[in-house]
Amino acid sequence: MTREEIGTYLGLKLETVSRCFSKFQDDGVLEVKQRQIRIVDHAALEKIVNGASC
Repeated sequence: MTREEIGTYLGLKLETVSRCFSKFQDDGVLEVKQRQIRIVDHAALEKIVNGASC
């Protein structure tokens, strides 16, 4: 999925999706390399999914 498709699916703008990916990368949750995304910290991502926001 592209960032735009993710945004459409979640009801978010492309810029918001990109900012979230950048924040998650800065926080060590994800590793983003061009179009590839790797989850680095599964526990942190679970916490985000279960209630925290970008």
